[in-house]
Amino acid sequence: MLQNNLTLRVPYIGRRVGITDMHHILDGYYFLKEKGFEDAARICITHSFPIKDVQSAAGKWDCTNQKLAFVKEYLSNLEYGEYDRLIQLCDAIALPTGFSLIEKRLMDVALRRGVKEYSVLRWKVYLELKQDFEQIIGLPIYKILPGVIENIFKSNLLAF
Repeated sequence: MLQNNLTLRVPYIGRRVGITDMHHILDGYYFLKEKGFEDAARICITHSFPIKDVQSAAGKWDCTNQKLAFVKEYLSNLEYGEYDRLIQLCDAIALPTGFSLIEKRLMDVALRRGVKEYSVLRWKVYLELKQDFEQIIGLPIYKILPGVIENIFKSNLLAF
């Protein structure tokens, strides 16, 4: 549980020092780890890796080779749990303007970052996550997310 004296704006944990590319996962990780939130710090890294390979990142590595090696080792020592997978799905259905179709979010990333070697595999993993969680809850995820319909038709995408 979060301490009352710590205001966390979820989309901005990794962006609190400014807009960076993949370094945002480390900014969030170090910040939350320093505050004693180990599980939340873990999510700062795992949310970007539905495939546990640093080369599968959608963004560019704007950090030192030492920090990249840390992320690689960190991921290799993890077994993803349901919470890791759920946050990965949440990241795949969220735009700065709110919840959206997973396909719209994936296209948003592809348009901003380009299509890379792992892109199609990442998309498949995200779609499998969606299907898995829909099976768990017994209905389409869009039925339980507020504002999806309204957000689908917004055309002004803002980059995180």
